[in-house]
Amino acid sequence: MIETVVMHMEHGVGQEYVVKTDPGTVARVRASLLRTMPWSAWGAAVGSVFMLVVVGGGFYFTLRINDGINQDSVLALMPLVIFLLLVPIYLRDSKRQFAVLRRLKQTWAVKEISPVTMRVTDEGLWCVVDAAPEDVFLPWAAVTHVQVKARGRISALRVALAPGATTTPGASGLDQPEVRRATRRTWKGVSRLHLVVYTPLRPVSGSEIDQAVGHFSGGRVRVR
Repeated sequence: MIETVVMHMEHGVGQEYVVKTDPGTVARVRASLLRTMPWSAWGAAVGSVFMLVVVGGGFYFTLRINDGINQDSVLALMPLVIFLLLVPIYLRDSKRQFAVLRRLKQTWAVKEISPVTMRVTDEGLWCVVDAAPEDVFLPWAAVTHVQVKARGRISALRVALAPGATTTPGASGLDQPEVRRATRRTWKGVSRLHLVVYTPLRPVSGSEIDQAVGHFSGGRVRVR
């Protein structure tokens, strides 16, 4: 039997299949990210400064040893030029990480931890990306199939998106930066939204989810 719960929705009372996650584990993951992300961001910034120092010192000593610019000094400076090109990459990465961290803090300051990762209804899939301010809603027309990967206490749900899913009538939340980062494209060109489920007591059941998505989508979407 498909596990369903009755809830009051905006459109009335309906049934849904719920994929639950462990709020305690999600809270610990949040705390861990808030501790480690600043170190990573500052590491990229310090790395760029270190490269500038190395490049500057390398240029100085190379030119001094070779008595200015000549063929030998040009060859010796080539590796330093490569290091110099890496500096803006590290700076840009550091800036990006600080922006992500700032947005996470703003989001988690007001967003409660959801005990649910995905809801399966006759309208489509409601997906929770913890880092995103808003939930994602995917009508069935925006979904081609679902994959379930269970590894111990952590499971991954991969929702394969149909071409043009972002413009599908009724779809919402896909344009959020955090959701875009959680959406990855396969070598076949299929975009998949990755959802993480923490299940310390009971692993995610691929067969149950297959029954649920098959039932509520009228057989159109299944677990592969």
